[in-house]
Amino acid sequence: MKKDGMLENLNPELFIDVIKPKYDGIVHLDRVTRRSCPDLSYFVAFSSVSCGRGNAGQSNYGYANSAMERVCEKRRFDGLPALAVQWGAIGDVGVVLETMGSNDTVIGGTLPQRITSCLEVLDQFLCQQQPVMSSFVKTRNMELLNADSSLADLGLDSLMGVEVRQTLERNYNIQMSMREIRQLTINKLRELASGKPDGSKDGPAATKKDGASSAEKLDVNQLLVDPDGPTLVPLNQVQSQERPLFLVHPIEGSIAALQTLASKLSIPCFGLQCTNAAPLDSIPALAAFYVRSVLQVQDCGPFRIAGYSFGACVAFEMCSQVEALGHSVETLFLLDGSHSYVAAYTQSYRAKLTPGSESEAETEALCAFIQQFTDIQYNKLVESLLSLPDLEARVDTAVNLITSSLQNMKPDFLRFAASSFYKKLKAADAYVPLSKYRGKAVLLRARTSSEYEQNLGPDYRLSEVCDGPVSVQVVDGDHRTFLQGGGADAISSIIQRSLSEPKMNGHVRLPPGPVPGQPSAHHL
Repeated sequence: MKKDGMLENLNPELFIDVIKPKYDGIVHLDRVTRRSCPDLSYFVAFSSVSCGRGNAGQSNYGYANSAMERVCEKRRFDGLPALAVQWGAIGDVGVVLETMGSNDTVIGGTLPQRITSCLEVLDQFLCQQQPVMSSFVKTRNMELLNADSSLADLGLDSLMGVEVRQTLERNYNIQMSMREIRQLTINKLRELASGKPDGSKDGPAATKKDGASSAEKLDVNQLLVDPDGPTLVPLNQVQSQERPLFLVHPIEGSIAALQTLASKLSIPCFGLQCTNAAPLDSIPALAAFYVRSVLQVQDCGPFRIAGYSFGACVAFEMCSQVEALGHSVETLFLLDGSHSYVAAYTQSYRAKLTPGSESEAETEALCAFIQQFTDIQYNKLVESLLSLPDLEARVDTAVNLITSSLQNMKPDFLRFAASSFYKKLKAADAYVPLSKYRGKAVLLRARTSSEYEQNLGPDYRLSEVCDGPVSVQVVDGDHRTFLQGGGADAISSIIQRSLSEPKMNGHVRLPPGPVPGQPSAHHL
């Protein structure tokens, strides 16, 4: 019997009838499992967005789900497993398809969530510690968007760009370079979806899979690191007794992306780059290695440390370890990243990053790495890599594929970059800080953000792991461009301003050139 109704039309009986199945049922399950299953691994209840967001005419249903969620919160408080998921409309099966139409039906500003997506989300929720989580698919009002805005303008980053590229290849038999993907507009996407290109010569030069691609290929040598090179290298020529700023590389391992910023700073800057000597089995191991490199230049605090993207995760752990050694940190600068930034992306692939499915995880990571630089088709990459026995074989094949389409490559540099890319991705996905950082943290966020960046919240979850002050500064640009041009000017000004306050002096040994005991850097 239907129990929905506007609040003024509901009576106590209609509340009680709806509450009994959910609340009474979960109370009994809670009581029985506490007594009979003390080692229970999971305790999962299905709630509804009618509780978290509200739904007209369902006050009683929302109340029933809310009461159920309180039981899950009490279990968590008592140290027991519990998870309540506030599901939105579910697609593929059930009420939506039976009574409202299809998987494209808009319900309260949301779309039905497909079953495969629900299962992936549930896997993610089971890996965290919150008692109540929510999952629904929001519609995006295309009428409010500028149809001539490029995907880059709308917040597309490199990892999302790979997903767009793979979708175009799989569903529309269209192959594009990453540069062309970033230049796509909403109008152009509509044309591609309808199969009716306007014939304009100004748009991206999309090519069919069976045709020769005219996409511009990028020179990846600037992103490759000499595996046998130094770990710590000067990023600018500033000679001063002022404490230096140590900057940690992004996931590519190279400090090339940080050179423009360093050139604008009036303090000495050193870059930490990933070489063969760096341990990549975990973030704490990598951070400890970098801390030892930093102590060769500055033997005591307070320290100034920064990290970009993946490097922000490493920089955070470095600061925690520095504090554990008894030193202080003046400021930690996080350049569009945090301890959980990379994990926020890999959550969508978490099932493939678990033991037992390493082949899929390695293949997905290498495809993402390779497709940033070449026009090799995703399906061909998967076919070539997935059946191979191990990561080494996949990396060798990936290097052969790239060098066959790009000239002047350095195979040894490329081989190291590809294998270390996957290892860093996996290490960051597994990273959980063991202690809170007590010093000052400054997050410099790119104004144009991706969906998974937005899901992190305004402070990228830093408030969860910091006891000291955390400030957030927003800089124009996206994840990559905000380190160039006006963005680099803005970031350098924020850093200089933050460091301008008088601080106690540290003991610093600044070498006139390369780091003592290490060869000079001939490749960054």
